[in-house]
Amino acid sequence: MRNLCLFLLMVTYHLNAANVVTNQAAALIDTNQMPAIEQSQHAMASVISKKSGLSLKSVLNKGLSYDDFSSAIMRSYFQQPPIEYNSNKMWFSVVVDEEKLKSMMLAQRIPVWPDRRGELFVWIVEEHENQDLINTAPNSETFYWLQQWFEQKGIPASFYNYQNDDLLDFQPRDVRYLNPDLIDFVEENYDAAVSLFVFVKHSGNGYSYRYGLSRPGKSLEIKNLKFVSLAAGMEALATDIQAKMSDGQQVFADEFNKSTVSVKVNNIENADQILSLITYFDNHALIDKYHINQLSNGQVAVMMDINVLPDTFVKFVSREQVINHLPLDLGHSIIFSMSE
Repeated sequence: MRNLCLFLLMVTYHLNAANVVTNQAAALIDTNQMPAIEQSQHAMASVISKKSGLSLKSVLNKGLSYDDFSSAIMRSYFQQPPIEYNSNKMWFSVVVDEEKLKSMMLAQRIPVWPDRRGELFVWIVEEHENQDLINTAPNSETFYWLQQWFEQKGIPASFYNYQNDDLLDFQPRDVRYLNPDLIDFVEENYDAAVSLFVFVKHSGNGYSYRYGLSRPGKSLEIKNLKFVSLAAGMEALATDIQAKMSDGQQVFADEFNKSTVSVKVNNIENADQILSLITYFDNHALIDKYHINQLSNGQVAVMMDINVLPDTFVKFVSREQVINHLPLDLGHSIIFSMSE
């Protein structure tokens, strides 16, 4: 049994989540119109938004004192968007001490969105003024702004590459009209936790988008928006997605509490389930460390150090649906069953 466990621990298994760097983010600012102190406030608010899952607007509306958070800043710098996009704004980035920022956020009752986050699969198509409908290329302005905003808002995203990915049975029109067959295919064949299909239309006086967001077990969510600036339109889209992906994933100040729990997982039927379970534990944002004590008769027994209350841990794990909680707990002993 010991050799089996050692073998399992050496195997890598892919899970549809990614670690996000949350100690740095950037604000898009007009350096000619915004005073230096306000630039710093917006940049710090961007980091707090990225780390909390709250929208940038809601963070700014809290009226937080910049002086209270400035001591967490380690360095800052400017970056210019590509010149060909004719942007009169600059990215102002700050890098902070992550633990110090987290402590300050919790003191202000601002939640924390754990760094381990579900991945987003994105497919964008565009219709230009000549009515050509095409897949968005990585060197396009639309791609640039959406990718940048996802990064600043802490959303791990992988974009469909029409030159490399094997989705030749589907065309840009399938994205535009949100073809259910395409959505089902992506959900079944890609590892992303959530799928996003975006149609951007260029017109003489601006732009519009329609997106469809597909999440397992939920109805397709559709939204339309008209806008003048691609940068602003893609930020609005990314803000929507940030709210949806962080919903129910945030940990609040009174939920943080280091605990040691005994976890048992029943209904283990094969080695693949063990691999999945080990990788799930390895990558879980709320687990500090764990030790497998026993594997026998279809049950895994684990001692686990977690950084939140047991009830909070159960709430997160139940939502992720890798294992199902069985309400038979005794104190700090938590019982789960493998999901089918």
